[in-house]
Amino acid sequence: MTDSDPRTPDTDEHAHGTPERILDAAEALFAVHGFSGTAIRDIARAVGLTPASLYNHFDGKQAIYDAVLERGVMPLLHLMRELPSRDHTPRDFEEMIGAIMAQLSSRPHLPRLIQFEVITGGPYLAKLARNWFRPILEQGIAELDRDRDNGWSKDEYDLVMSAWLNMVFGHFAMAPMMQEVYGDDPLSPANLDRQTRFLRKLAHLMLAGRSLIGTPEANR
Repeated sequence: MTDSDPRTPDTDEHAHGTPERILDAAEALFAVHGFSGTAIRDIARAVGLTPASLYNHFDGKQAIYDAVLERGVMPLLHLMRELPSRDHTPRDFEEMIGAIMAQLSSRPHLPRLIQFEVITGGPYLAKLARNWFRPILEQGIAELDRDRDNGWSKDEYDLVMSAWLNMVFGHFAMAPMMQEVYGDDPLSPANLDRQTRFLRKLAHLMLAGRSLIGTPEANR
């Protein structure tokens, strides 16, 4: 460490999970203020550190932002990459939906962080799309293409994946609005469980109706 290095000697911070606390605080702040509107000092203050001490754990705001995204989105990408090894049974879809909801439940600010970038056209929107969401959606489209008896035409695959993305992420991103509308917290354990059951039921209905989708009856 040089005299010009902003890092300070470690104390016992690592023993208390300080990097995870930093990421938790940063995720919440990025969700409200975006990358540009969040300062290192804001993140440090939220976890009771000095800005200099925060540099013991991360090289800077960009490194923290990247770590927040990797921590939140990489498990979803791993789940999608497991799809080729599955048989596309109703149980497979139930397990997949449960795992996705569990991951987002543990990172409830992440969808709002992403929504902020989308709404504001933030500087990291293109990177988000290219590095994280394009691979997830492309993997889902590839799986739809593998299961040709899925009831959807090929030119609808992107619409199917976009709809699922909006339903899953939208539950978290729109939670403050829905709480005002219904007077109940959508992110409470009971409502997260209810939403998971709903998505599983929807997947079952889509599978059950695969022979009907695309027919005149389905469009009535």
